[in-house]
Amino acid sequence: MNVADFRAQLEAEYTWRLDEIRFFQNQCSAIQSEGDQGKFRRAIVLLLYAHFEGFSKFALALYADAINQEGIECNAAHHAIAAASLHDLFVSLRDGTRKAKEFGNQLPDDAKLHRFARDREFLERAEVIMSRKVEIPDGLIDMESNLKPVVLRKNLYRLGLPYDQFSELDGDVDMLLELRNKISHGESKSGVTQHLYDKLFSAATRVMTGITAGVTQAFDERWFLKGA
Repeated sequence: MNVADFRAQLEAEYTWRLDEIRFFQNQCSAIQSEGDQGKFRRAIVLLLYAHFEGFSKFALALYADAINQEGIECNAAHHAIAAASLHDLFVSLRDGTRKAKEFGNQLPDDAKLHRFARDREFLERAEVIMSRKVEIPDGLIDMESNLKPVVLRKNLYRLGLPYDQFSELDGDVDMLLELRNKISHGESKSGVTQHLYDKLFSAATRVMTGITAGVTQAFDERWFLKGA
């Protein structure tokens, strides 16, 4: 995948989502009663959050997929990318039930020895392991049901991207999520004012456009490589 194709996919995804949000915003503005507009905005808040989360997941997953298509080896990859690719191996190393075959019967309960054996096995196979092709697993990008600011930071961190780049928007993103949950769960029946909606819309779209710019730059400048 080249940078132009990568950017085109991001822009197409962002455009259709933004167009849908704006369609309903236009419908809302045509309503005569401010009270009815407030009720309509409550529904748009649900849509806004859905697109905020959906686009964020799409963009980060596209970046991961683009890296996978590069066919690089783990020894050439950024440490975060290599760690993500070797997740299955690290899970195996942390498996306390795996025992050294040399002492499995003689010392079945010697946890320290068997942990040492797993560490030794890793070093013995390190050259082969690090020559594995990068394959970031699908499950690495995890929105955890609610895309809180800290969840977004975790996902950016896992991909070796600047993880605190949206910290100034934490309060507004938290507000969007809290309001969305209250509306969804029936805890909030009040209309949403234009001022509040504009604040939430601005925060969501700033994060979405920021992610677009960030992953495009990262892919173009090959931040997924060691030392890039």
